[in-house]
Amino acid sequence: MKKLLTATLAAVALCAVAATPHIKKTTKKLPDGRTFYQSDIFMNNGYFRLYQTSADGKNVIKKKWGEYFFGFEFGRLPRTNGSWSIWEFFAPWEYISEKGKKDRTQQVTMAYVPELVAVNNINGTAVADFVFPSYRGGKLKMRMMQFPSHPTWTFMRVQTVDFSLWRMDFNCYPHNSNSHKDRERHILTSIQDYNLSKSTATITAPNNYLAIYSKFLQETSGNFLIYQPEKFSKVFIPKAGACVTMQFFPKRNTKEFIFAIGYFNNKPGDDTVKRFIAEDGDAIRKFMDNIEWDPKLNADKFNKSIEEAKKLGVPADKIEALNKAYLDAVNKNDTAAAAKIEAELETLKKANASKGLSAFM
Repeated sequence: MKKLLTATLAAVALCAVAATPHIKKTTKKLPDGRTFYQSDIFMNNGYFRLYQTSADGKNVIKKKWGEYFFGFEFGRLPRTNGSWSIWEFFAPWEYISEKGKKDRTQQVTMAYVPELVAVNNINGTAVADFVFPSYRGGKLKMRMMQFPSHPTWTFMRVQTVDFSLWRMDFNCYPHNSNSHKDRERHILTSIQDYNLSKSTATITAPNNYLAIYSKFLQETSGNFLIYQPEKFSKVFIPKAGACVTMQFFPKRNTKEFIFAIGYFNNKPGDDTVKRFIAEDGDAIRKFMDNIEWDPKLNADKFNKSIEEAKKLGVPADKIEALNKAYLDAVNKNDTAAAAKIEAELETLKKANASKGLSAFM
């Protein structure tokens, strides 16, 4: 009976891990000596994929397609590559000017291995954190949050420390990533509807919302983006084939930016985007403006996990050490440290659950 109980608890524990926001990290040594780093960061809905290659663990060296991705699997329909780009949904750029050298730009996420990649579940809210170094020693911090109340939205905070961003790009493929000749890519704002298949668009007038969609084909799915127009000098959208790229140019010395990233599926596109611009976007913007970006950690869920670990036979000394470290993380509100400790505890639970199942078999 005891073995049966252990096996049952093990199954419950393993299911809980699979359903909870988590990271799957792998590394692989390449023939030329570089290391391939792969991180899949699973959220409440969808996941981020960050793939990079590096020879020294700090500087990214990309030699071919597939060696760098910063994609977002969010709202993609089956058998399509549509919605937010699964290869490169966000690209932050810094401008580098040095005496005696030609000025240049550099994509931060493609240049450096991150100092931090972490995910946590705070009171049901999935929270993912990324920290990248910049060229001159500054830091780029990104926090993504998904709330149970808004399953088709991800809220994003971008912060810079000791440097400024020159430009930020978002990439999406409303409905699908192919380049069908009869389809038009459009972007609708509160001011104008732009046909991106025919020309570029430059947005300088106050406008909170962008609705990205297609006409004539693939009309039933698209993307939404909400931003803070007062923080940007302009938004430029190049002429679009398959991909719609939105280039945000921050005002000088602006250090923090908030975005809401959304999508719609299986709905009439024209009506959906018009309703978003006219009324639905207001509710999302209000929610975005009132987000607590640094929520306090709650130890209740971890305490329950501790009790499960005890029942699974995890050694008491290991439980005590992890519990002490977690309480310290809660006191400091260090979500990254808390996520690491939670992952360590789940690993121990899985190992002991496997032992219990083996004994039962």
